[in-house]
Amino acid sequence: MLLLFMGASAPSQMCPPPEDVEGRCIELSVGALAEMHEVQLSPGLMTTFVFDSDVRPDGMTLEDSGRFEVAELGRHTLALMPAENQRSEKPGALTVCFADDAAPACASFRLLMHPVTAERQVRVLRHPRSASSLEAELRRVHEENDRLRAELARLNAGRDTPLGLAGMLVSGVMDERGMSCVPGDTVQPSGSVLIMVEFSTCRTSMRAIIRVRVRNKGETPWAARGAKLVGPKGEVWRGAVWPEEPIAPGEFADLFIEARVEDVRMEGPFVLKLWEANGSRTVRLGRVAFPVLGAGTAF
Repeated sequence: MLLLFMGASAPSQMCPPPEDVEGRCIELSVGALAEMHEVQLSPGLMTTFVFDSDVRPDGMTLEDSGRFEVAELGRHTLALMPAENQRSEKPGALTVCFADDAAPACASFRLLMHPVTAERQVRVLRHPRSASSLEAELRRVHEENDRLRAELARLNAGRDTPLGLAGMLVSGVMDERGMSCVPGDTVQPSGSVLIMVEFSTCRTSMRAIIRVRVRNKGETPWAARGAKLVGPKGEVWRGAVWPEEPIAPGEFADLFIEARVEDVRMEGPFVLKLWEANGSRTVRLGRVAFPVLGAGTAF
């Protein structure tokens, strides 16, 4: 249903795999309207946003604009530089809106401050759909999501472990020797919230699981409310996250992300994205790979 909601037609441009792209590449789709993308800036260094759609000259909103110098605002580009004499490390917020009537109409960015390093170029690729084509479909998706949430709440009532394969791992009914699993490289996720200690991925013919041990390095609790896997060709799988309880500052937690998949091969690498309920603090982990299964594998 979510894939249908994002549109059946193939977009003209897609971001290459994270390890192959120079600079930063962000994809905008209707299915991620609430997502705020984090971009790292540094005083005295220019960060250039390059859009593949025309932007409105009057469609930019920059929080605390006095802290920044807007060097260029063209039809497809925006050059932004934090002032060198600023002392505030408070994140800023940037919203850019597009000139046409398609959705998504705008893109939002959380501007993180770093004393010495910045993302120098950020490419923003948009997968638009007309607003009229979304109304009835959006209503059906909301109704279906409400039904599924109610059903999930009923199934989880009184349970202290998740459902599915993640529940088998947590309860000890099965360990990683009972399915095809591989350890992952401990590459730190982008974002400013979590530090990854270790992670592994497991596969069956219909399920994919990521187990990741993290520590909250922020100053406030953080709780994952959604997850998705994004493949090198733009394919997307939504995942359920357990546990849902917030991770206190400085505390460790094991997160289990489980997604239902149909492609036995699942050629990667993938990008794992986790976000909070309000979408303000996201975590992005690249180079996620899964075990290769044979055509006869079944579970």
